[in-house]
Formats: sequence, structure tokens, C-alpha cells
Amino acid sequence: MVEVKNMESFWRISDFAKEVGKHPNTVDGWFKQLEEKHIHYVNRTENGEKLYDDLDLSIAQFINQQRANKWALDAIFDSLSHKFDLRSAPDEETSMSTTYGTLGVDLEQFKVEILAAAKEIAASHIKEVKQQYEAIIDKLPEPKSKEEERSERMESIIIRRRVETTLREEAVKSWNQKPEEERVKRVGFFRKEEDWGKREEFINQYINERFEDRIKKVFQL
Repeated sequence: MVEVKNMESFWRISDFAKEVGKHPNTVDGWFKQLEEKHIHYVNRTENGEKLYDDLDLSIAQFINQQRANKWALDAIFDSLSHKFDLRSAPDEETSMSTTYGTLGVDLEQFKVEILAAAKEIAASHIKEVKQQYEAIIDKLPEPKSKEEERSERMESIIIRRRVETTLREEAVKSWNQKPEEERVKRVGFFRKEEDWGKREEFINQYINERFEDRIKKVFQL
């Protein structure tokens, strides 16, 4: 244990943990979490070694007692500010106050100005994004009315029927150009007639094989 002139006590972690009555790793873990959460900081020597004082001891004893009462660590940490005058990190408070004080800057006013600037930048960014979306929307075509949609559907039906009619005419012409023995069938001993079933099958196959390509050409797909 190290003694100072004002008789305040300082401990290194091994001796400090004995005062608390817990393992050094456990106690060190508590104060590491307090520092990570920016709740309370431990003093350090010039070479960076932690030195725990009377305030730290009171805090550690309180944590130990509440843990024995089954309190969660987060709940204990949240309650510390109501019971103790906690210590801020010197690097955060002192360095900022010293730096900006030397420059003749009001730290609180500086914080307000920084916040205002951040809000202005955010608002400007939102405005820019909004303008970009509005530009995209302006380029989109106007929605079609029901009359326009109905007219387009009707036109599509008419075009498809025309394509089908044209293909049927081509199919009939192609059928008629086939040799007679492929187009007719014998009925009885002395009579022949058009094989209408075979003819219709040929026409349907002709249309089905060409319909898709013909439609794509018409609609320029």
C-alpha cells in the first residue's frame, strides 16, 4: 500500500482486491467495464499503472455488496452516479478544456456550434437525396388511364389475330403445294377426298412453330 501526504490511501490491484475481498481479476474486470462505459475512471501513475483510492474502494465495496444481493452489473453501474461523485477520464475532460481554453474558445459554445453544423450537413444531405429522387420521378412516364390500357389491350388482340390469320393463310398455301398423296385419303374403292384432319393438324403445327417469332417481329421485341 502506498501512502501520500494527505493520508489518502492508494492501492495496486493485488492489495486493493484484498481490501474488497474479491479476486484481483474480478475487481479489475469491474473497473475495466466502468471505464469502457465512460462511467468512472481509475487514477494512474506516470507509467500508466492503475492506483485505486478510497473512492474506488467505496465503489468496489458497493458493487460487491449489490452482487451479493443478486443485482445485475448493469443495474449496479447505472446506480453509481446517484451514490458517488464519479471520476471522469482526464484525457477527455482536461485535455479538451485545456486545448480549447488556450485557444480562447468557449467549449460549451463550440459544442453547440458543432451540433448545429452537423444538423445543417444532415439536412443538406437529405435535401440532396430528395432532389435526386424527384429528378428520377420526373423522368418516369405518366401512369396510363384505364381507357389507354383498354385501347392497348384491344390493339394487342387485333395484332395477334392478324398474325394468326396471316400464318393460317400461309399454312393453307403450303398445304396445297404438297403432293396429292399427302393431302388426300381414299374413301371407298373409287373416291378420294381431302384429309381434313391431317390438313388441320398441319395448319395448327405451322402456326404454333412460327407464331412467337412473328409476334416478336411485329412488336419489335
